[in-house]
Amino acid sequence: MQTIYQTAKPFDQLLKKQMMAAGQTYRPMYYVVEQPVEEGLLLYHTMTKAMLLLTPEEAETYRTSPTALPQLVEQWFLVPESHDDRLLSRQIRDVARMLEKKTGAITSYTILTTTDCNARCFYCYELGRPRVPMSEETAIKTADYIINHCKGEKVSIHWFGGEPLYNKPVISQICQRLKDAGIQYASTMTSNGYLFDDSIVTEAKEEWRLEKVQITLDGTEQTYNRCKAYIYKDVNAFRRVIGNIHKLQDAGIHVSIRLNIDMHNAENLSELADELHREFNDSKGISVYIHALFEEVKGSKAIHDEEKRKFVFDQINDIESRLADYGLLKPRQLKREVKTNRCMADNDHSVVIVPDGHIGKCEHYSEDHFVGHIGQEEWDAQMLDHFRDTRDEITACATCFNYPDCIRLKLCKDNPNCYQEEREHKHSKLRQSILRAFNNYKDQQEEKQDEAQD
Repeated sequence: MQTIYQTAKPFDQLLKKQMMAAGQTYRPMYYVVEQPVEEGLLLYHTMTKAMLLLTPEEAETYRTSPTALPQLVEQWFLVPESHDDRLLSRQIRDVARMLEKKTGAITSYTILTTTDCNARCFYCYELGRPRVPMSEETAIKTADYIINHCKGEKVSIHWFGGEPLYNKPVISQICQRLKDAGIQYASTMTSNGYLFDDSIVTEAKEEWRLEKVQITLDGTEQTYNRCKAYIYKDVNAFRRVIGNIHKLQDAGIHVSIRLNIDMHNAENLSELADELHREFNDSKGISVYIHALFEEVKGSKAIHDEEKRKFVFDQINDIESRLADYGLLKPRQLKREVKTNRCMADNDHSVVIVPDGHIGKCEHYSEDHFVGHIGQEEWDAQMLDHFRDTRDEITACATCFNYPDCIRLKLCKDNPNCYQEEREHKHSKLRQSILRAFNNYKDQQEEKQDEAQD
C-alpha cells in the first residue's frame, strides 16, 4: 500500500488513528472514491483528502476482507457500519472554521461597474433591473474602501456587471488610485467580450493587471448572435468576440470560455466545440467549461423532465469528452484542502460592491440583501448570518461522496435540487481528477529518480 497524498490539515491534527473495534462490521466511508489504474486501485478520501494506492492483491483483499488491511481503518477509509459519516464531516468543518486565521482583512472584491449591458440574453438573471452605472465619485470611494480594509495584503478584484466594460472609466480610476496608494492587486473579469479592442487589451494587461477573462459563448455563429441579441445590428458579434479572444490570448491574458447549455442549444454546442478546436488549436491561454442553465432560464421545464435532463447531461459528457481530446477542457484540480465555505457569500474576506456603493455578499443580489455601504463601517450582522444559512439536508446527502465539499446555502440561486445525473457527472469528473493527480505524482517521482541518478 502506497500513500500518494497524506491526510490534509486539519484532519492530521484532529483525527487520531482509528482503532479497530472487536465485533464490528466495517464498510468504506461514503467519502471514499475508487479509481482503477494499471498499478492497482486508487482510493481518494473526499473528507480527509488522502489518497492511497492499493496493489492488485490488496485491492482484492479490500473487496473481500477489508479489515485485513488495518491501515484503511487507521486512516478512516473504513468505518463501522453504524458510523455517522455526515456528523464527523460537519464537526471537522466546524473545527476547521474555528482554526482559520482571522485577520479582518477584506482581500477579495467583486465590483459591478454598471448593471447596464450591450447584450440582451434571454436567460439573464438581471433582466428587468434598473441599468445603473457607477459614478466617478463612487469609484474613488470604492478604491478608498479597498485601501482602508485590505490591511496591506494583496487584493483580488473581479470586474462584473452588467457588462463591466460598458463603464470602463471607473475600472481605470479604481486601479490608478490603488496603484498610487501602493496596494498590490490583480484582477479578473466576467465579460461578453464584445467591447475589447487593442487599446483596451493593452490597458487591461498593464494598468488593470487583468489575468483572466470569462467569456460566454452560447453556440455557433447563428445561435450565438440570436441568443446574445446585442443592441448593435451592423456587425457579426460572434466573429468580433472570437477575434477579441485572440487579442486577449496574444496579450497573455487567460480566457475561460463558458458554454451555457440547455435544451435550446445542447446539440449546437457540439458543433461549437469542434469550431473552438479549429480556432484555438494548441492554444495555451484558452480553457473551456460547460455550465447547465436549467432553472436560470425563466419558464424552462427541462430540469424537471427526467428524459430531457438526461439528454442534456449526455450532451455535456459528449462535449466535455471532445474538449478534453482537443486539450481545451478546463481541468479540475483535486482538492487538497478542507472546504469551509461555499463561495464569496459565506467568506469573511470577500465582498461585492454594486454601482451605488452598497456592499453585498453575492453578485446575484445587486438590488437587495446588502450588508453595508462603502460610506460607513457598520455591517448588518443579521444579514451576514443570513448568507451563511444552509439548506436542510436531503435524502441524497446521507451517502453522497461529495458531501464534505457540498455547502448548500439557502440564499444561493443555483439549483436547490440535487439530481442523480448531476451526482453522476460530478463523480465522473472527480475520478478524472484523481487519475490526473496520480499521473502528475508519477511524473514527479520519475523526475526525482532522474535527478538522483544525475
